[in-house]
Amino acid sequence: MRDVPCRVIEDLLPLYHDDVCSEESRTLVEGHLSQCEACRNELQRMRAGLPVEEKVTVDRNSDDRVMKGIASSWKKGRKRSFWKGMVLSVLLIGSILLAYVGLFNWHVVSVGTEKADISMISQHGDMIFYHLNVDDGYSISSIVYKMDKSGNLYVTAKRPVIKKKSEPPFELENHSDLVDLSEQQEIRGQKVKAIYFGTENDRKQIWKKGMDLPETDKSELARWGIQ
Repeated sequence: MRDVPCRVIEDLLPLYHDDVCSEESRTLVEGHLSQCEACRNELQRMRAGLPVEEKVTVDRNSDDRVMKGIASSWKKGRKRSFWKGMVLSVLLIGSILLAYVGLFNWHVVSVGTEKADISMISQHGDMIFYHLNVDDGYSISSIVYKMDKSGNLYVTAKRPVIKKKSEPPFELENHSDLVDLSEQQEIRGQKVKAIYFGTENDRKQIWKKGMDLPETDKSELARWGIQ
């Protein structure tokens, strides 16, 4: 019982010495004395009849007040522990939810080019049309466009860390797309010299300036609402 303050035990020692304390107080005092040499010495001074520092009046009411004070302190400690536990629980749950969202919903993983097939490349004015088919069994969550300082535009397929199986109807993993060169150049403030699928370190060419491409089929233009 070393965690009970010595000043509390000192208030109970006169009652303990005169054998007028409650059984609960006796157990508390004896538990503390077994670990506290200073309080044992104080009890020995009492038993030897040596003068001690002025103490509270020895009565049963003093015993009750001390025990009520200890009970109040324990209740406050339990309340603080409860709120600390609540805060830690909220933080833990928030971390779990954040990890779940990150693993399943943040599109951070770039799709490699080894399973990507680029076909049906054609051109209509400043618009480059192509068909993308990624046959690795997993769905694509988003398509991101990024240009480097050399004018290379990268069309990057993204998916979350935890991949989802690709199931019909196939969307981004098997679809036709177009890149409007004029629009991209206006947005980025520089000329587009080439278009690649993938990233700077893992890429597959879609189009390069000067490339001779067939005219886009009228049915494809109609599908995009282009006259």
